[in-house]
Amino acid sequence: MSTRAIDFITEDFYESLSFMDGELPDLETVRSLFYGDGLLINNSSGQAVKYTAESFIKEIEEQIEDGWLLQFMQRELYSKTEIFGRVAQRTSVYEYSYSYYETDNLPKGINYIQFIQDGDNWRITSMAWNDESENYRIPSEIIGH
Repeated sequence: MSTRAIDFITEDFYESLSFMDGELPDLETVRSLFYGDGLLINNSSGQAVKYTAESFIKEIEEQIEDGWLLQFMQRELYSKTEIFGRVAQRTSVYEYSYSYYETDNLPKGINYIQFIQDGDNWRITSMAWNDESENYRIPSEIIGH
């Protein structure tokens, strides 16, 4: 089974969150990619932070409104998708930046994304991610380097 639809959804997710200073992210597209409430978990720090798609979007809007988040970029570097019937799991290695992003050695992380096929469309049901740190390095066998 082709992973193209899931490739496009993942790309849409990262691109919709990304925006330059003076612009806004496309949060309506982010909202449309999830099935139901969705579940997003940032497990990059000592305490896991749980969101629904709506509370995740609200958090981004508040950070922009407060002037903390002026621009952001996130893009996928490597992925592996497994599909069984109408469910899928994607390992997505990403990099991100809060400033100009055409630089080397941007921070990276791994996002595990789950999908279901709802009618003819794939939707994100959940995701959990962990940014790379000195304690957690992305294994070379995952990204093929």
